[in-house]
Amino acid sequence: MSPTDVAEVKLRYVAASEPITDDETFRLHLPTDAVRDAALVAKLTRPGVTRDALMTVADVLASDLRFKARDRADYLAYLIAQGKRVSNEVWEAQKAYLEEKFGGAEASEQSPLDPIVSVSEHGVSLEVFSADESAYARLFLRAGAAYEAVDGSRTDGTTHLSLDDVLLRGIGRMRSYRTSTLEFGPGQPGSSDAAAVSERDIQVPLRWLRAFGQVQAASTLPAREFEIAPIDLYNVLLTLRMRRAKTSPRALRYELVPGEVPRLVLEPWDQVIEGTGPAYTGASPIVVRTWGRQRLSVLARLLPHAKRVRVRLVGAGLPAYYILDLGDAELTLALSGWTDSGWAGIATFDLLVAGEVDELLAKKVHDSLAAAPAGSTLAELASATGRSINEVRQAILHHMQRGTVVHDIAHDRYLARSLLATPPNAEALRYRDEREQQAHRLLAIDNAVRLTKVHELAGEGTRIEGEVEDPQAHRTYRTSFTIDREGRTVDASCTSPQYRRSGLREGPTVPMIALRLLFARRQAELERARGTEEGRKLIRAETRVLVRRQGPRRVTSEAPSSGLAAANTGSVTYRLSLDDREVVVRWGTHPERMRMHRLRFSSSDDARNEYFGRLASLGDKGFIDASAAEMV
Repeated sequence: MSPTDVAEVKLRYVAASEPITDDETFRLHLPTDAVRDAALVAKLTRPGVTRDALMTVADVLASDLRFKARDRADYLAYLIAQGKRVSNEVWEAQKAYLEEKFGGAEASEQSPLDPIVSVSEHGVSLEVFSADESAYARLFLRAGAAYEAVDGSRTDGTTHLSLDDVLLRGIGRMRSYRTSTLEFGPGQPGSSDAAAVSERDIQVPLRWLRAFGQVQAASTLPAREFEIAPIDLYNVLLTLRMRRAKTSPRALRYELVPGEVPRLVLEPWDQVIEGTGPAYTGASPIVVRTWGRQRLSVLARLLPHAKRVRVRLVGAGLPAYYILDLGDAELTLALSGWTDSGWAGIATFDLLVAGEVDELLAKKVHDSLAAAPAGSTLAELASATGRSINEVRQAILHHMQRGTVVHDIAHDRYLARSLLATPPNAEALRYRDEREQQAHRLLAIDNAVRLTKVHELAGEGTRIEGEVEDPQAHRTYRTSFTIDREGRTVDASCTSPQYRRSGLREGPTVPMIALRLLFARRQAELERARGTEEGRKLIRAETRVLVRRQGPRRVTSEAPSSGLAAANTGSVTYRLSLDDREVVVRWGTHPERMRMHRLRFSSSDDARNEYFGRLASLGDKGFIDASAAEMV
C-alpha cells in the first residue's frame, strides 16, 4: 500500500453563523454534514462545563507536534537583493517546495476527518483524532443530565461537525448565567438559502484511519486502572510549566503498589508527586512509563470541573487513557506518545492487528451492536452470538480497523458507529505503508529475519543487531539500531540501498522495520512465558530492577499530611541479574555506590529458582518491578 492512498469523502456544510444571544439566552447552530443524517436541539444544563469540554476537544483536534520546515523565502529574497550568491532558481525552488508542502491544492485536499458526532437517545458523543496521529478524545454528553432534548428534534445517527474558527468563537461566548441551546443539524432552522451551503471533497489518508483504529484497538487490551484526584494532574501540569527537561527520558512514570496511593514521577528530575486519591487495588506492584505528557495540558481548562480522573495503562509504549468524570459528562483522552513522523509505534501496535475473522460472526456482532443504542460488553456479545470472548474480540478488532465500531472506554462498552459513510476495505488498512507490508512479507518467510545480538546499554537503551535475507532481491542485509529509553531510534545503520542513498531521511528501511517487529514479538513472547514454569526455563539470562521508596507511605487519601513529606526521602534499588548458573544481586540507595553479592550454583535450574524466588520475595515486600517500564 502506498502512503499516498486515501479515502475520498464528500462533505456538505452550511456556513457557520454567529450565536443568537441576549442577556438571558444563548443559541448557537453547529453545522453538521448534510450527506449523513443526525440532528439534535439540546438545552444545556451546565453551559460553562459544555463550553470548556468542547474547547478541549478542539485543542486535541488542532494539536500537531510534527516537525514543520521554516519558511526561508524572505531571507533568500534579502540575499538576492544584497547581490549574494543565491540564484533566483534557489528562491523559486524554496517557494515551490513550501507551497506544495503546506499551501498547495493537494495539501489542502488531504486532511484528517472532521469531528465525528453520534446522536442517540442516551446522549451525544463527539470524537476527534489529531493530524499527527498521537492524540484521541471522545466527549460524551449524557441525555437528561448534561442537556434536555427538545421534543421532535432528535435524529439518531452519525455525522461530521464543521469545527472552524467562527464556530469556536461562538462556543467561547457561552456563559453559565445564560440559558444556552445548541443546535446540531445540517442547515439553519427555518432557512431555505442554499447558497450558503459549501461542498468539500477531502482525501483522508488511509494511514490516519489505520492509526485511529489502532488507538481504539489498544483500549481492548487488559489494563491496569486506578484513580487519581484532579489536583494530582494539576500538580503535574504545574511542574511541567515551571520546569523544562533538557535531557531524556521525558516521561511521566506511574509507580503502583497494591494498597497504597499511586505515585507520579516526573523524569528526568525524578520528582515524586504523591497521589491523593484512592489506593491502588491491583494484584501486584508495577511501574509504567508513559509518553506525551506535554499533551496533558489540553485538560487544564477541564480539571476544575472534574470530580475524579481514572487512568488506564495497557503497557509500555501503548496509549495511556485518561477518563475525566464531569458528573453529567465524560471526556476520554488517549495519548500514544508517537506521531506519524516516527516509526517506533509500528512494532508497538503490531500485535493488535485482527487475525482471521469469521465473516458471519463479524456480521452478527455488528448487527447486535446496531440494535443496542447503549452498546454491549464483550460478555454480552459472546452470549448473544454463542461464541467465545476471544472470537468476539477478534470480530471487534476487525470492525475497529474499518472504523465501524467504537469502544466507550469510560463504560467499557462497544457501540456501532461508522467513521465513513462507506467503510474502507480492511485489507487496505492492514499496513501503514508499502515498506511495512514488505517487512511483514519477510517475517512470513521462515528464518529470513534473524536477531544476532541484543545488548542492554546501562542507562541508555537497547542495541539491536540482526540480518535480513530477502529472497526476491537475492541479498542479505545487515542492520542495527539503538532504541533509547524514550523508544526513539538514536543510532542506526543498514546495508540496504535506501539507507546508503539517504540514511534515515526517507524513514526506516524495510530490514529495520522487519527486525524491529521481530524484536517486539520476541519480547512479548518472553514476557508472557514468565508466568509459567515451562516458560521460565526459556529464560537463561536477564536483568531486573526493583525499586521501593523509603519512609512511610500514605495508604488512603485521608492519611495525615506528615506521611507525604516522609515518603519522598529516597529509594532503595535492587538490581538482580541471572546469567546461566550465576545470580548477581546489587542493592543500595545510590546507583553508583551499590553493594553486590555474586551467587554461583551447580546447575542453571538452581540459579533460575533462586533468581525468581528473590524477585517474588522483593515483590512481597513492596518493591516495584521498574524494569517493565523500560520495555518498548
